[in-house]
Amino acid sequence: MARLPEAEIERLKRDVSLEELVRRRGVELTRTGANLVGLCPFHDDKNTPNLVVTPERNVWHCFVCQVGGSVIDWVMKTEGASFRYAVELLRGGASLAGVPGRTAAVPKRTRHRRMQPIAARDAEEAELLARVVDHYHAAMKESPEALGYLEQRGLGHPEVVEHFELGFANRTLGYRLPARSAKVGEELRTRLEQLGVYRTTGHEAMNGCLVVPLRDETGRVVQLYGRRIDAHLKTGTPKHLYLAGGHRGVFNREGLEHAEEAILCEAVLDALTFWCAGFRHVTTAYGVED
Repeated sequence: MARLPEAEIERLKRDVSLEELVRRRGVELTRTGANLVGLCPFHDDKNTPNLVVTPERNVWHCFVCQVGGSVIDWVMKTEGASFRYAVELLRGGASLAGVPGRTAAVPKRTRHRRMQPIAARDAEEAELLARVVDHYHAAMKESPEALGYLEQRGLGHPEVVEHFELGFANRTLGYRLPARSAKVGEELRTRLEQLGVYRTTGHEAMNGCLVVPLRDETGRVVQLYGRRIDAHLKTGTPKHLYLAGGHRGVFNREGLEHAEEAILCEAVLDALTFWCAGFRHVTTAYGVED
């Protein structure tokens, strides 16, 4: 799958009028200082306008749903579309963006390629965590930023993403959950908080991270390792993250099953580097201080 040009993605984020997209969705916006506020269309927002649009930055956020982002995120949410399809929808209607007196066409709602809820309300924990991994994996394959990070780290092997089901947490997991105001939405969020996927603040714990699933002897995902890929983190921000509950699972178990000896690395990315270099009997100790 060809990568989406980063310059094109940034152009859409910058040039397509988010304010116009929101208004054409039927949301009435009222100016409050530098922001525009309105009733959020993604939950039962009848009295208090919780949707905030900041025209200067061309971004949006809902305080109740705890989701937001750029015009691409808006289309993903309103259309139930994947990142790539949202970009294609905006590409098809963005040619008028930035022209005085004219606005970008709003993508029509589609019945195809909609994202389904991440899991059923009664899904077992192992199944729920597996679906989270599936979502992050799909996001990785559509993220030039994350794929570029792998190349930069020397992890550009053509099979590494699929083999280890590498993922990227890009704040879109919430689009696969029912609204928090719905009982099933609240239940799924609570369970994801218990797993450590979500924080109690309502934000994804591994937002901005390359995500590596770790599995037990049966192949079930029992832990996630996250490595932040932003090179400009605030002082004190941890680069390495795990879900709560201890370091369970073995990295690259299948590569060790018939090996007479193994290479033990300190960190997950070190082990991935060896694997990409052709040393398949490699695993990790998850850091020497843990």
